[in-house]
Amino acid sequence: MGKRPVIGWKDTIERAYVQKPLLHVEHLEISRTGAGASGSESNPLLRDVNFSVYPGEIVALTGPSGCGKSLTAHAIAGMLDPSVGVTQGCIYYNGEDIIPFHEQRWQRLRREDIALLIQQSLSGLNPIRTVRAQLTDTLRLHRRRQMHAQKEQGQADLAPSHTASQQTHRQGVMSRMRQMLNRATELAGGRTTPGQEAYLCSLLRKVGFADPEYILSSYPFELSGGMCQRVLLAAMLSSGPRLFIADEPTTALDVINRDKVLSLLLQLREDFELTILLISHDRQGMSRVADRVLEMTPEGRMQP
Repeated sequence: MGKRPVIGWKDTIERAYVQKPLLHVEHLEISRTGAGASGSESNPLLRDVNFSVYPGEIVALTGPSGCGKSLTAHAIAGMLDPSVGVTQGCIYYNGEDIIPFHEQRWQRLRREDIALLIQQSLSGLNPIRTVRAQLTDTLRLHRRRQMHAQKEQGQADLAPSHTASQQTHRQGVMSRMRQMLNRATELAGGRTTPGQEAYLCSLLRKVGFADPEYILSSYPFELSGGMCQRVLLAAMLSSGPRLFIADEPTTALDVINRDKVLSLLLQLREDFELTILLISHDRQGMSRVADRVLEMTPEGRMQP
């Protein structure tokens, strides 16, 4: 493999001679394709979107609400709503146009290479299964990717955001619910091996948990929204993706927690050798961590 370019280079022309882009979006146009799509060809939701993301970069795609940032992210991950579709242009991942992929290839791409963390990701956790059971399922799907990450076992590089002392078990109905769910989990199996347990603890430490054992034994309804988001982040990282797309990861956060999330992404970029595409309306905040900041206009075009 060629030498990885220095993070933060601003001269993309010079970088192009060193390494090809991991992601290249070319003349992308997205329009309504379902019912009520008449006239969509003359008025697409976004048009002529062009940008590249190079290996190891953090690139921010910014712009006002409704300009098509999230549509672009969903198109890259093959997760557009059935009512819309790509009507022009190409999306090249690792040199291959991925738009023509059939669903099986899209699933494999999302399973092995591209991870998308969206604002509605919390619905991806099953409320009546422990974090341990759900992460173990993810490990089984990505077993061949596990060995590399296990080298990081036991390290806790990030300052924790939560401590065990700050967590309390709910009483009453919550306690009875936990007993019932624990029994159901035992009957269904789902135990982890010592190696899996150590790896899961390592992953959870990487995303900022001081007491990963507590998190593993918890149910999503016992965790805050921010904690559930970091559990999902750990699940996505367990697959060893090359490209990580975060859609509005700092929305509704105060300045302190926003900075924590952005610092976490910077650290994860180094720990997991990620290429990161950030989707956000917060250009100023993104400029603090991104190597490049791109902007879309309200009409769904790239800012010159």
